[in-house]
Amino acid sequence: MFKAAIRVNKITTVAQLRGSSLHAQRHDITGKARVREGAEPGFGLAWSKAENDRDYLAAFRAHKAELKAGERKGAPIALQALCVVSPEWVEKAGDLHDPDNPHNRQLFDQAKAWAESWAGEGAVFGSRLDLDEKGGAVVDLMIAPVRTSRGKPVISTNKAMGEVKALTGERNEYSALQTSWADWCRDTLDAGIVRGTRKEITRRQHLSPETYGAVMDKARESLSEPSQKLVEQVKVADLSEDATQTLSDLLTLKVEINRHKALGRDYEPPESGQRLDDVYEGLSNNPWTVINAVRHGAQRIYDTAGRLGLSIMSYWGDDYEAGRDLFPNLSDRMHLGAVLAKCGDFMARAEQMVKHVLNPDVPKYDLRSLWPQEAYGQVERHEINLGLVVPQQEHSITDRRGVEIELDGEDKDRDVGIARDTGHSI
Repeated sequence: MFKAAIRVNKITTVAQLRGSSLHAQRHDITGKARVREGAEPGFGLAWSKAENDRDYLAAFRAHKAELKAGERKGAPIALQALCVVSPEWVEKAGDLHDPDNPHNRQLFDQAKAWAESWAGEGAVFGSRLDLDEKGGAVVDLMIAPVRTSRGKPVISTNKAMGEVKALTGERNEYSALQTSWADWCRDTLDAGIVRGTRKEITRRQHLSPETYGAVMDKARESLSEPSQKLVEQVKVADLSEDATQTLSDLLTLKVEINRHKALGRDYEPPESGQRLDDVYEGLSNNPWTVINAVRHGAQRIYDTAGRLGLSIMSYWGDDYEAGRDLFPNLSDRMHLGAVLAKCGDFMARAEQMVKHVLNPDVPKYDLRSLWPQEAYGQVERHEINLGLVVPQQEHSITDRRGVEIELDGEDKDRDVGIARDTGHSI
């Protein structure tokens, strides 16, 4: 028995399309990292409405011109759908990474046909089946359904998804797409293909397309039942105190790595579990009672990594080699670097904000002077490397004398979750 799964991301900006193109062309760090050893970057099956099959921004513009379609203000401009089947189904007919494998060809063609069966003829403006990665059996579709509104053609992802929901009878649009794709696979590819395990599908509308690799991995994971092998081994293992602590630390960091993969820029360190009214009692003039309470969750992760010999400084460069023996996957190490930077940044900001709240007459401390000092500015660097943000260009102006003046952006304080009223947990 083989399984089918779908993952959908709403694209809301042109910048996301541009980022998706960079990933497809393997120009971003995430795309490069996913290429398996010995493979040619960008190798695979690809098609789009643009001259360059992997230029989705150009393809989107060609799509709009072809269908004479406009956009709704503030509405999604496209959908990115990852259409997945069990890799074993592809391997039944040949090599997983062979473009001439008939199952790869069938999957590539039928994914596009499925999308246009509900989104409308010509709704797909880009399609890709990467064969340069370790995994396979995933078709990446770019879809912009067009519907008529007030007599004019407009892109409407919500209306198209609502129509799928009505056809399948599912409770929400995402489950409807999952069911629809599985039914299509069973009818056109193999009668032995069934719907993947029901899981909540990512619904974040601002997931950067260029970092969809993590979502793709999740889609693949949904095609198999969770393995109990590790759990069984731990049950029977005779672990020393040190080995138990190391295993516990590894699992703790793995949880945070997976949280960061799922949440991206929305990731926040674990909460402390304490309440402000609990720590304010008997505070006197010592701010550290509150500071330590606020950043307890973040420091727990930071200290856990420290016991394994890892810190923000371990990922100061961009090679992400530190911790390879503990976390063999480059993706895990990249996300771990981002987690440690976020936790360190949170701790420094917690000290800054608590001291300011308790003594507002004193100017805020410079974040660069607060521990861990090496955290300053590192969150954005890791997010850029992961493709979660677009690098900001430096700006300058020229004065009347023709001298170039650099414009420094003001460091905006981030909310560190310190509740102002004592009824909120921190």
